[in-house]
Amino acid sequence: MKRLVILLILTCCFIVPTSVPISHAKPMFSPLQDVALRDDAFHGRGIRPYAEWWYFDAELDQGYSLTLGVKVFNILGRGGVNIRVDLYHEGLLILESQQTSPMKQFYTSTTIPMVAIGRQEIFYGSHNPVSGHYEYNLSYATGQSALSLHFVGCTQGWKRQQKAGDWWAVMLPRATVTGTLTMNGTTIEVSGTGYHDHTWGVHPRVALNYGWFWGTFSSANYSATWAMTFPIRLARRPMMVVSEKDGGYFDIPPQSIWFSAKQLRLDHLRLIPMFLNTATMIDKVFLSVNMRVESVDHARLLGVIEYWRYHVNCSGWIMMHGQMEIVEGVFIAEYLRFR
Repeated sequence: MKRLVILLILTCCFIVPTSVPISHAKPMFSPLQDVALRDDAFHGRGIRPYAEWWYFDAELDQGYSLTLGVKVFNILGRGGVNIRVDLYHEGLLILESQQTSPMKQFYTSTTIPMVAIGRQEIFYGSHNPVSGHYEYNLSYATGQSALSLHFVGCTQGWKRQQKAGDWWAVMLPRATVTGTLTMNGTTIEVSGTGYHDHTWGVHPRVALNYGWFWGTFSSANYSATWAMTFPIRLARRPMMVVSEKDGGYFDIPPQSIWFSAKQLRLDHLRLIPMFLNTATMIDKVFLSVNMRVESVDHARLLGVIEYWRYHVNCSGWIMMHGQMEIVEGVFIAEYLRFR
């Protein structure tokens, strides 16, 4: 299966798309829509080629942070599911666990968020009718290490369809996280904040992009999910959604988003930025945030896609409803390049 995926991606990478000025290009995504719990269920499409994934991350106390990803691939009726957990302390990777299983061991649902591999449930999502929020239980164990976390959403989720046809649902723009981490047989209690999204309907033509940045940051009551996609090396397509704790969300117009990447450093034969900045100034939202990269974790996806996970120290402010709040802390971001 891996060879088929790599061949398909390489084929797409050598197709040269027609260059279209950004000002005249079709909209890069659809308007935002509210999410429903069913949006986070499985959307597999039979024998047609597709990729679908669920992603969770959490910034926890005692200096810990983690990501958990579940990726499902299907090429000509042959597929598999990959689960990866990365645990960090002070931004440095201390535990990496990855397993790939055949589809016959993959158990899921087309109506509710749920993934299990064999007898091990990885996550399960539900709706709390009292609070109105979505809640997720995550669990994973390997050797003498394990995690058991409970995510409780505190912001309204949203979804949109990208220009390439895939859907991106941010189910939990912000969540409170509690639970335990077990490392080398020792269990500690942790708490913090988390994030969860789900992408489906991914077509191989997504590899025509040069790459993208993605990340989040938050203040006491506001959270921002931002991305900068590069259809080609010198073209930029920004996106940012600001969510209010226990409230709704606001989509920042792309033309009002300013983004820069500076202080390049050579890493795995690529120049990567070590300092990012984003800002916007419109009537409803006024923000400016600097993101200084504290640590970098590199991976090569499917053998050909270069991927860097950043821990960024964010400093700045967000102003909404005439109220200014400070953005301060370490958050997770990513930089991906197809070529």
